[in-house]
Amino acid sequence: MAHPRRREEAEALARLDPAGATRVVLDPEPDGPPMAARTTKLAWSSVPDDATHFLVLQDDVQLADGFFEHARKAAERLPDDAIAFYTNWNSRNGAAVRMAAAAGADWATAVNEYAPCLALMLPAEVARGYAGYAVRNRDGWPCDVLMFRYLKALEVPIRIAVPNTVEHSGLPSVAGNDAHGLRRSACFSGTAPSTAGDVVAEHEVIPFHKHLTSECAVRGDRYWEYLGTERFLRRSGISPQECRTEFERGVDLSEAAWQTWLTAFTMGLSTVEHSGAALDQALATIGPGGLCDQLLASEIEAITPSHHDVAVWGFAAGRHRAARPRRPRGGTGIQVAITGSGGTLTEHLCGLLADLGHEIVDSARASDETRLVHLGDMADPGDVFCAIVDTGPREHVLRFATPIGPHASTETLVAHWIQLAWTRQALPVDPDRVHQFTDVRDMASAIDAVLTGGPVAPVYDIATATLTGNELAKVICAAVRAVPAEHVTSASGTPVMKLGLAAAELGWTATIPPDEAVRAFGKWLAYDTDCVR
Repeated sequence: MAHPRRREEAEALARLDPAGATRVVLDPEPDGPPMAARTTKLAWSSVPDDATHFLVLQDDVQLADGFFEHARKAAERLPDDAIAFYTNWNSRNGAAVRMAAAAGADWATAVNEYAPCLALMLPAEVARGYAGYAVRNRDGWPCDVLMFRYLKALEVPIRIAVPNTVEHSGLPSVAGNDAHGLRRSACFSGTAPSTAGDVVAEHEVIPFHKHLTSECAVRGDRYWEYLGTERFLRRSGISPQECRTEFERGVDLSEAAWQTWLTAFTMGLSTVEHSGAALDQALATIGPGGLCDQLLASEIEAITPSHHDVAVWGFAAGRHRAARPRRPRGGTGIQVAITGSGGTLTEHLCGLLADLGHEIVDSARASDETRLVHLGDMADPGDVFCAIVDTGPREHVLRFATPIGPHASTETLVAHWIQLAWTRQALPVDPDRVHQFTDVRDMASAIDAVLTGGPVAPVYDIATATLTGNELAKVICAAVRAVPAEHVTSASGTPVMKLGLAAAELGWTATIPPDEAVRAFGKWLAYDTDCVR
């Protein structure tokens, strides 16, 4: 699939197919808004009647030697699965490929994220159904998110080639994706495997480095959880300070090197090492992937060798640490039960409070020593969300500005604006209106501050950010997708909370940057809102 201005490149790719079965499909509206959805629907509508599988390549790819033969063998080996041959080096699925490479697997199973559509093959009947699904879901979501939802609805797993056999060529993006920085494979080999193996990796923990931050995707019983790597290590009985001490024996002590080392360390901690070229290729992309939207291509090229060394060292340190005993996680000695109608948000807060050292118990097992946290109903999504915290001597009320993050309401103004940005629609901005929201991680830390900090006042107001309409729009455009603003006048606004009391009495301040809070909520809204793995 190609834009007419890259027809020659697309035709050159098609000629690489020794069977001559590959043809070019061009954007039917090349002068329309820059987006891939039009060509994607046309491409997936072109399945030949006699096909068993259908492969769509985008025009800005580089293929490994032997790619087409490997793709045909993959169709025979995994006949019922979607098969991706490329993953971006800063994606969660790219991290899944790294973990699979470390385990010596042939395929990685995709996690909840956009489908890797740069080079994707589907069973023919599945491929034939995509265009109709996309037409029925004309809400403007990116085509790779639509493809992810389509395959998830059909319960078709996505398997990703290890190593990747397709690389992003680095041509300028026709669809406006250059803001994502240099896009490369998480683990590319210039020569495709001679066979299509059958070892499929499905890891429970997948460390990834993105936006200069190390995080982990952790598979739960019903949904994926995403948490900072340092928090994951504490949960696992390993002190981040212990890791930091080991890291500081090195030469490069920059924050970027630390995040690369931490990601590689946690990879080593969470897998059984299978040494080889694919693992080394995978480790080499951790640092550049985490920095790709921060640095120019020349700057990424300059730091790649040193970050490769850091990643190799971190991975080895993780493997060494995996064999040693873990420390029991320390606790606050406070037993907590959460009540109310918070649903999965209650479960999520329980996990956050447990990570802060509290013992979480079911309310039916509560004793006189148990501290109760009651989450208030939110009849109107625009209303303040409350938590009543019983500290023993008395109860204290935490009034949270609009909660955002995993398992928060999808009906709030912030959620609505994020979905508008995802679907390329203008944001209705009232410059004079003030918006406040609270990241769920800051909700948990505020509850912890009341439980442990000797509160005095009966009520505390809590918010992660206080932003004007223009400021909120700027954060959402930077964290999700750049879209225009449409100035409006609001009929009414929510009263602005006064936040100083929590800082003065409890020493509590928000720790989650607004852009990180919005970015995490945006990813959850796109990939995890139905909590299906």
